[in-house]
Amino acid sequence: MIKPPLPANEEARLQLLHELNLLDSEADPLYDSITAFAQQLFGVDTAIITLVDEHRQWFKSVQGFDLPETPRDISFCGHAITQQTTMIVEDASQDERFHDNPLVAANDGIRFYAGVPLTLNDDLNIGTLCLIDSRPRQLSPQQQQWLEGLAAWVVHDIVQHYELENFAAEREVLAQGPVAAVVWQLEPDVHLVYAAENVERILGYSADYLLDLEINYESIVHPDDQQQLLDQMQLVLDGIQPSLEIEYRVVPPSQHMRWVKHFARADLDRHGKVMRVRGYLYENTSRKQLELDLLNANQSFELALAAGDLSTWDWNLAEGTVSVNHTWDKILNRDSSFAQNNGWAELIHPADIATAKSQLIEHLQGHSERFEARIRLQHADGHYIWLHTVGKAVERNASGRVTRMVGIHHDVTEQVENELKQHQQEAILSLVSQVQHEFLFVEHFSEVCDIALPELMSLSQSKLGFIGELPEQSRHRNMLRVHGYVNRLNGSQQATQALIRQGLEVVVSGSVVSEVLLRGDPELCPYPVAQDELKFTPIELPQLDNAIMLPLYFKREVVGLLILAHSARGYFREDLAWLQPMLDTLGTLMHIRRIDQERRFVVEELRRMATRDELTGVANRRVFLEAAQQRKDESERYDLPMSVAIIDLDFFKKVNDSFGHAAGDEVLREFCRLAKQQLRDTDLLARLGGEEFGILFAHAELAQAMQGIERVRKAIAEHHFNWDDKRIPVTISAGVAQLVSADPDVDKWVARADEALYLAKEQGRNRAIAAS
Repeated sequence: MIKPPLPANEEARLQLLHELNLLDSEADPLYDSITAFAQQLFGVDTAIITLVDEHRQWFKSVQGFDLPETPRDISFCGHAITQQTTMIVEDASQDERFHDNPLVAANDGIRFYAGVPLTLNDDLNIGTLCLIDSRPRQLSPQQQQWLEGLAAWVVHDIVQHYELENFAAEREVLAQGPVAAVVWQLEPDVHLVYAAENVERILGYSADYLLDLEINYESIVHPDDQQQLLDQMQLVLDGIQPSLEIEYRVVPPSQHMRWVKHFARADLDRHGKVMRVRGYLYENTSRKQLELDLLNANQSFELALAAGDLSTWDWNLAEGTVSVNHTWDKILNRDSSFAQNNGWAELIHPADIATAKSQLIEHLQGHSERFEARIRLQHADGHYIWLHTVGKAVERNASGRVTRMVGIHHDVTEQVENELKQHQQEAILSLVSQVQHEFLFVEHFSEVCDIALPELMSLSQSKLGFIGELPEQSRHRNMLRVHGYVNRLNGSQQATQALIRQGLEVVVSGSVVSEVLLRGDPELCPYPVAQDELKFTPIELPQLDNAIMLPLYFKREVVGLLILAHSARGYFREDLAWLQPMLDTLGTLMHIRRIDQERRFVVEELRRMATRDELTGVANRRVFLEAAQQRKDESERYDLPMSVAIIDLDFFKKVNDSFGHAAGDEVLREFCRLAKQQLRDTDLLARLGGEEFGILFAHAELAQAMQGIERVRKAIAEHHFNWDDKRIPVTISAGVAQLVSADPDVDKWVARADEALYLAKEQGRNRAIAAS
């Protein structure tokens, strides 16, 4: 037998399989209908939809086969998923890969197999739709085409179900953020079919109002903007363009007009036809008003020039002197010496020199009508001011060389800073949307921070960034779980990033950072940050010239910390405003992450409680009987030996009566610990009730099982059980039975072992008896 090889993309294939959340899921009527139809259509013994994980092939739907799964090492489908085409085995007994496979060698074993890989994302095969028969067979080309068509149907349903689940999760996260999600349907007519609960904060209209069939969405839009919106939406609906980005005015009832930023994109089916249109809305009235103010300011520039409101300059290029209609100390707090020998050029910011020089040369050579540039000049106290300067050559010498230019300049520092704020606001909202989307798909929250943190550092010109989360219900608030850490002041951080993925925690100390975490107020540090103000252990922070430390909230509770540090431009109180949407988003996502972790813990605890004996920690009676039934089915199908032992602790009532129930409980726990040491990993120990236990010996004949139970009996008899410095004598009696064809069910099999147990008690206890 040849074991199935691993596909080249095994890691990505398994990641997708687990992401789909199909393994061990409930039965699906559609898939059961498909396998039942395939079984009848092709006239085979068995039709199965399989999913192949690391160790097994699990059956999502099966007709004509009793087991829910089989090991991957003996599976045909393990071979099929390594191919990109249908795998057909006409006679497995003649195939070197399968002729000695236990599934083939068994009575009425597999002879014919045909499996179509279930392929997602072009090359990731998560399982198969397969046919199995106990007789050699062939498939005609037409039959193969039918089988592949059914497999394509299964793949389409899996993809559609996955997309719907992700869409619902996306809606839930977005509904709590600053961006509102909406969805339009196309059939039978275009109409809004979904609006997030936060849409009223954005538009001023409730979701119920917008979803009313009598209401058209464009009716809430300002009349001057309606046609532009309808035209842009029509292009998306017709598939001419995949998305749109538009700004328009909304007129809420009895409120001031609002500006809304609207992003939308079309969802396409596999044929490229538009199915629906998703939209994302956020209010940007303040930013738009600022933009309009700036536009009006630019439009009035010519009027201001005519009225003489702007400053003028006169540059004599031959002499290298410049004269202005204001004093130099008015805008730069410098004396007039910089007017001589082009000294003013020394004040230009290094980053602006090349652009200004290029624009000047273009004009001096006659390639542009005028010289125009934005440049920064250094103030006497060290900061820079922005000047918008426009000039024109007015004199030339005999050779045509420009000797004089005149122009005007205007202080636009505030305007540039407003543009920067506008850019920051747009960038942060875009980043918020990206982070919210990414959160739905990633496994580790640190991957979300890998996206957010570098962008935040870029917008604030920082060289160090940190995102950490407080443990839930933390009192001292001196410990943080690291989700993001970027340090561009030092070299490689691969080791640190690996620790973050593993759950790196740091001890936080320092007067400033402790106040941020305890009081929940942001802190600006415009000065170098000392170790007694900020320190992480074991991370060693470099010397920081400045920093901003920001608490992350969820419903007024501090849940984490964001630090940006070592910025060339410094940090200001205004930074809190444009950072706020990201702070809210990170705090909310941290809370959602906590809730998801708690849910997983509860599910795991419920699973443990349902399958484990609370006192001893071993399997309970229900799990034991289910496992026994599985072993019985496995034995009947593959002709493998199975044995069971039923055990009683001898005279256990005397232990409780003489030493107390606490001592009895400890004896039961110690028995389980000793017994598991003597058993194989494949053997199952379970508490059936009181002092009665069972052991399921997998693939063991009666003699092997007797050897195993004898090891347990001897270990118990030789062990010193003590309680309050008193020795408790403990022995066991056991009955062992191998599964035989005469056992009609598990109850009869276990009953024979139970009869042997009573025989062991009658013969004096402290012994194991084999059932006849």
